[in-house]
Amino acid sequence: MRNYTVILAAAAALLVSGCSVRMHDTQRVSATEDTIQVEAQGEAFGVPDQASMRFVVSERGDDVAVLKRRVDGITENFLTSLDSFGVERKYIDSWQINVQPRYEHRDGASHFVGYEVSRQINVRLQDLRLFDQVIDSALSENIGRVQQVSFEISDPAPLYSEARSAAMQQARQKANELAAASNRRIARVQTVVEHGSAPAHSESVMVMRSHMADSVTEPGQQAMQVRVQVTFVLTK
Repeated sequence: MRNYTVILAAAAALLVSGCSVRMHDTQRVSATEDTIQVEAQGEAFGVPDQASMRFVVSERGDDVAVLKRRVDGITENFLTSLDSFGVERKYIDSWQINVQPRYEHRDGASHFVGYEVSRQINVRLQDLRLFDQVIDSALSENIGRVQQVSFEISDPAPLYSEARSAAMQQARQKANELAAASNRRIARVQTVVEHGSAPAHSESVMVMRSHMADSVTEPGQQAMQVRVQVTFVLTK
């Protein structure tokens, strides 16, 4: 039994040793390969089809309870308007409310002058044709601030794929030109490192209470960019 154990241990040692040698050989062959590394960038453009909007309702005065009732009333009227436009409540949140004391600085001292109660209303607008109507409704309900507007593409995946393909095509073209200049050619791709971005077109705006013309807002285009760093293996 003891001899049998020794034989198994020796066989295991040989197997491990063999694996180690084969890994070493593979690494040595890889190190002798000639490679070339290039960077390239691809772009694709699309028109935003939705918008994220942030409204702020605020009231100032001495009685916090009264101020909150005013803010809640304005908020409820605005939500009713959004309902009439067909904006679903799941795309609206209005839970964040803020109460702050107000001070004025006079004669080198701070003097308490009352409170400001405010509430944020965040709206995701799935139909951009309603954009101007929603803004007009906010103004008519005495919401004096549109704090932020972001135009976005709801499904950026196809644009991202298009930009990636353009980046890889440009990378291969660069590599082929460099390889040809050294009397070599591209054998295969060794590694690819990808970086992408899909920035939303954002605007921080202050909308005063005024009349707005219909259909004056255009979201423009957004650029989807993908940058790749590609290592190619060269051959003769």
